[in-house]
Amino acid sequence: MPNQVQFFRQATASVIVCGLIVSLLPDFAGALYAQTVDPESVLGDTTMPSPEDVSQNFPYGISGKTPPSLIKVNYEGQAPYHKHRINLRIFQGCPQVEISEGGRLWATWFGSNVQAERAPFHKDQFSVISTSADDGASWKEVFVFDPSELLGGGASDPMLWKDPNGNIRFIGLRNIDFKGKDDFASSAWEFTMLDAENEHTAWTAPRLLGNKNISVMKPLIFPDGTIMRSMDDFKLVGVPDKVRIRFLKEGVDGKSIFVSELPVDNDAVFAEQMPIIRKDGSLFTLYRAKKGQKFAESFDGGRTWKLGGYHPMQFSINTKCILKTLPSGRVLLVANDVQMKEKSGKRTYYYTDGNGKECELEKHKTARTRMTAYLSDDDGKTFPHRMLLCDEGQVSYPSATLGKDGAIYIVYDQGRGVIGQHTIFLSKITEADILAGKLVSGESFLNNIVSRPSNQGGGRREGDKI
Repeated sequence: MPNQVQFFRQATASVIVCGLIVSLLPDFAGALYAQTVDPESVLGDTTMPSPEDVSQNFPYGISGKTPPSLIKVNYEGQAPYHKHRINLRIFQGCPQVEISEGGRLWATWFGSNVQAERAPFHKDQFSVISTSADDGASWKEVFVFDPSELLGGGASDPMLWKDPNGNIRFIGLRNIDFKGKDDFASSAWEFTMLDAENEHTAWTAPRLLGNKNISVMKPLIFPDGTIMRSMDDFKLVGVPDKVRIRFLKEGVDGKSIFVSELPVDNDAVFAEQMPIIRKDGSLFTLYRAKKGQKFAESFDGGRTWKLGGYHPMQFSINTKCILKTLPSGRVLLVANDVQMKEKSGKRTYYYTDGNGKECELEKHKTARTRMTAYLSDDDGKTFPHRMLLCDEGQVSYPSATLGKDGAIYIVYDQGRGVIGQHTIFLSKITEADILAGKLVSGESFLNNIVSRPSNQGGGRREGDKI
């Protein structure tokens, strides 16, 4: 008996010591023990009140669960001086693009008539939905997501994506200052187009997704029709040692299956992670960090994640990039082709040309330039093929969608509040173009203008303080 007691004491001591060691290694512990959590504990209780509830009958009893709506604009008979017209706009950016089954293009972005982006409530900011029926040659703004009538709410980070059934959905992120008294001060709402071939399509009623930012990156669609949405808790950006980078797995019925979390990484900023499914079935994602893009992997369908550190190739330093698996099996990356060196507190931005020579940026000394499309043959380990899309000023925040003919449509913004810019660009390319490093496909083009307010009597002017 004394020997058994002694053995038990030694074993207990060993467990305690191991526990202490693991507790002192947060990255190691996180990689081993990152777990799924209850979706409601992250998203809040998304159950909607009954239709008779006062919160559902605007304008009385406004709460975080009062549904938003989309406003139709630029239709026949509309008054010409509505407040969302483009010649009042002085700031816009963060675009998304999607394409209907019939080939109609849709784009969305946020903008403002009075100011630059201002978190956390984004007052005086709205999201625009625009469409093109001629392959991006011309565009028409047709809807606006503007929560300002609800206690001065503002919009941020809109999303367009195509679900497994081919339906285009729009997500609007609404922000209302409830003085800390409502769990849904920030809330993501999803509308689905009923006729994506019609410029003024009807929409479903909005569905409340949750109280996190869930609208920056397109969801990952699995072969069985389930999806995985990327989430981030922007309120915790810059707060150390807090879990905030998550994924929501949903069934084909839209019901939550699980929420998983990345281990804490204090290098992460607005993570903007976008996973892909690799050839072996595992998941791979990049996420935005202070000195480039880091990566993470999951080998159990996204339930747990292991951090991998910085990607060997430096790109998109503290800014958004996107990953997408193409029908060929290659992986598309759209990112800022800029590298950075730091010496004695001074940063030097440069790129590496086709001959391996480092070329310092002279005209635009920023990480947010040289928007580039890359291709990977090895599930994102390396990206040997690349084509420069745009290096005109500060360009950032790409989004992409695929046409049926092999076309790749990519949007990004330029100079969000810069006089003469605040432009949304669209490029149409193919894999063949990227492999060649230049346009070789007859239907391809670079940098068509989707929206530029200064071309239509709007835009920021000299002396405007935004």
